[in-house]
Amino acid sequence: MRRKHLGFLFLFSASLLHSQQPPQNADKFSTWLYFQFIPNLSWTSFPSQTNFAFEWEAAPVLYSFGMTKLISPWYTFVVEPPARFTGSLEFNITGLAYTSKAGSSHFGYSGQLLAHVPLVERGEHLALNAGVAKYSIADASPTFYVAGVSSIFGLLHLNFKYSPDPKIWMTSFDIRIF
Repeated sequence: MRRKHLGFLFLFSASLLHSQQPPQNADKFSTWLYFQFIPNLSWTSFPSQTNFAFEWEAAPVLYSFGMTKLISPWYTFVVEPPARFTGSLEFNITGLAYTSKAGSSHFGYSGQLLAHVPLVERGEHLALNAGVAKYSIADASPTFYVAGVSSIFGLLHLNFKYSPDPKIWMTSFDIRIF
């Protein structure tokens, strides 16, 4: 009789422990999805005007060269922050919503290829961002050169983008949680 009670108690406690652990992938994706609604801030200086915009980014593909070799270096959409700031090559897509018309529209989009290179404390305190971007804004499709820095464990990014033809400057302040 005692064995039955001990067996029941063991099974009951094991089921309680199992039910209290959240499913990892589903929980991570739902958290990531909410953070995607937080826009980045962007300023674009065209030859004739300066426009303020909200920018949303997603990283469909990221290759991390700074993480341990014990885990896969490839990430899609949901990217752990250390995978980015310890050294990575990232392809991301962005959508922009301007507060005033840029050309004939309030909207724009881009594809960007960015490298994140750690500078101080394996990128936790300071990292360099560099790359190229192809935008579709203001009735044009300029190519931009990107340079910037990131800090606070890859959470804050300040990027400067320059297109020589047509001459356009962009500055963006990004908050990257995933």
